[in-house]
Amino acid sequence: MRIVHALLTVVAVLTAGSPTPPDPGVASDIRAVADELGLPGVAFRVVSEHEVLENVEYGVDGDGAPIDETTPFVWGSVSKSVTAATVYSLAEHRALKLDGSVNSILPESDSILPDNVTIDDLIHHTSGLPHDVTELDVWGRTERALDILPALDVRAAERGTFRYSSLNYLLLQAIVEKATAEPFADVVARETGVHTADTVAPGHVPFFTFPRRIDTGIDSAGMGYGYLSGSIDELSRYASRQLTAPASNSPDTVPTGSGAAYGYGWYVETLPDGTEMRWHSGAVPGYFTHVALVPERHLAVVFATNRYGELEADALASAARSLVLTRLGMDDPRTAGFGLYEVALIASTTLAVLLAICATRALLGFRTAPGRWAPAHALAALGAAGLLYFSLPALADAPVSTLARWAPDIALLFWILLAELVVIAVALGARVLRQWTTAHV
Repeated sequence: MRIVHALLTVVAVLTAGSPTPPDPGVASDIRAVADELGLPGVAFRVVSEHEVLENVEYGVDGDGAPIDETTPFVWGSVSKSVTAATVYSLAEHRALKLDGSVNSILPESDSILPDNVTIDDLIHHTSGLPHDVTELDVWGRTERALDILPALDVRAAERGTFRYSSLNYLLLQAIVEKATAEPFADVVARETGVHTADTVAPGHVPFFTFPRRIDTGIDSAGMGYGYLSGSIDELSRYASRQLTAPASNSPDTVPTGSGAAYGYGWYVETLPDGTEMRWHSGAVPGYFTHVALVPERHLAVVFATNRYGELEADALASAARSLVLTRLGMDDPRTAGFGLYEVALIASTTLAVLLAICATRALLGFRTAPGRWAPAHALAALGAAGLLYFSLPALADAPVSTLARWAPDIALLFWILLAELVVIAVALGARVLRQWTTAHV
């Protein structure tokens, strides 16, 4: 079986990257998605173990160059399946034991994890680690994952239940670095054939619905969970190989609690016709990818674009899933109409305009006597400012500085709303103070 698998892998490597002319209908579908969602650039492929079946590149990258088969994209959480495949391969070579304790390999993690957490727990997100975004997406970070472990300020809860956290894969990267004493990217290339790109063009984030360039950084300590990158050629070759790879076809999965299972960096789902599909989406500010494997049909579908904002996640995921299921002969209409992003943008903008009117009236009425409710209104505005300042980061589960990367327009509106509330509170408070001072002189 290993010989057969090796031969299939060689065939896939040699043939999967050979693009075929785009089918007019397929190209039309991709362009419709790109135009509807405002995607500057898109790459799309359907591959088998042996060949490229559909291929479309459309639009431009962040430097204005046309998207082609060599244009690199950041893969986001699709990187997790590559990391899992790397760890699986090392385990096959007896360099690691999947049931081995993480702390026995990484003493640096003993303040983060209980001693009973295994490498397999990290792979399946059952370690109990939280999804703490403050420890992730540190652009420009050049250290290894192994180097930053002592500075991680997190603690795992009880192990055993699926709890998605990119920190699991940061630790897996550190394990690979520790076990091999080699750079993570070099081990990935040797064990999986994936060669990550050194640089990428700027991506795009939504800014009041329009794409705005963002210099998407690379996080060397985050390659294991989100910062591998490569062209549609590289990504589709990888997907083609995974159709027959042991890790990506492993029955070793855990339930997620949402109707799907999770195994080795893939969500595992049974479609209405009984077909099993393994898939994962990936995103960093400015880039989004989606890969689906359907081994029973000998098909893998790969979608990549250079635009992503967190509040657009559902729309992009819906579009990618619809493209996949259409290739399987299933009807899955894309999410249409206003989504969370549009609702948040409209609500925040409307509130900002209303508060701007209130702030203007408060400033223009500075020399007039305040109404009887002015002190209460001033305190209410100040309280609302404090509530907004502390509640938005709590709701977003991220500091505003991080939010500014994923949703810069919402972050800007946050600061505008905060400033308006402070202006209203200060203007009304000053009027009350001036009247009180005049009455007591």
